Amino acid sequence: MSESGDGVRSGDPVTTAPEADGDAAASDTADDADVDPAKGAADEPAGEEAPSSDIGTSRENPAQPVSDAVEISTNGGTMSVTLGNVNWEADSVIADANMFNEEAPEGQVYILVPVTIQYSGPETITPWIELDVSYVAEDGRSYNEASVVVGADLMDVGDLYDGGTAEGELPFLIPESAVGSGVFSVEAFLTGGTYFVAAV
Repeated sequence: MSESGDGVRSGDPVTTAPEADGDAAASDTADDADVDPAKGAADEPAGEEAPSSDIGTSRENPAQPVSDAVEISTNGGTMSVTLGNVNWEADSVIADANMFNEEAPEGQVYILVPVTIQYSGPETITPWIELDVSYVAEDGRSYNEASVVVGADLMDVGDLYDGGTAEGELPFLIPESAVGSGVFSVEAFLTGGTYFVAAV
C-alpha cells in the first residue's frame, strides 16, 4: 500500500475534524445580548431604599402617629407603642371627663393624644407605670402628663401579659404657643431608650 507525501496511506479512512456549530454559537451570542445590565442578576427594582432604622430616634426624624409603632425594651419583653393624632383643643373634653378637673390657666390649653400599647414577653407590665410620655415643644421645653382624669385613663387598665393590648388617652397642659409645633418623647420606666413621635 503506497503512502502519500502528507503521511496518509492510500486506502486508509480519512477523519475530518467537526466544525463549530454556527447556530449554537449565534444563539449564545443572542442570549448574551438580551441581558439587561441595568436590571442586574437579581432583577432588583431601582430607586428603592431600605427603611431607615433611625426613624424615631431623634426629634428631627420622628416616627409618625398611627402608622409607626415604637418598639421599646422592657424588663423581660418588648412594649410596642403607637400614638394617634392629637386633639389640640381638649379643654371641653377634660372638663366633661371629671367635674374636679381644673380648667386650663390663661394662655395654656389641654391636649389629648390616644395611645395603644402591646406587650410581648414572658413577664407582665402595668401600662401606666411602664410607659413615660412627654410633650416636647419646638423650643425644647418638655411637659409631663397633666394630673387630670380622662375618659380612657391608662390607670384603669390592668397588667398586660404576652400579646395583651391596652388603649388609652394621655393628657398634657401646654402653652398655647406650643400647639402644633412639637413631638412626643416615649420611653419605658427605667429601661430602653428614648424615642420620638411627631405630634400632629
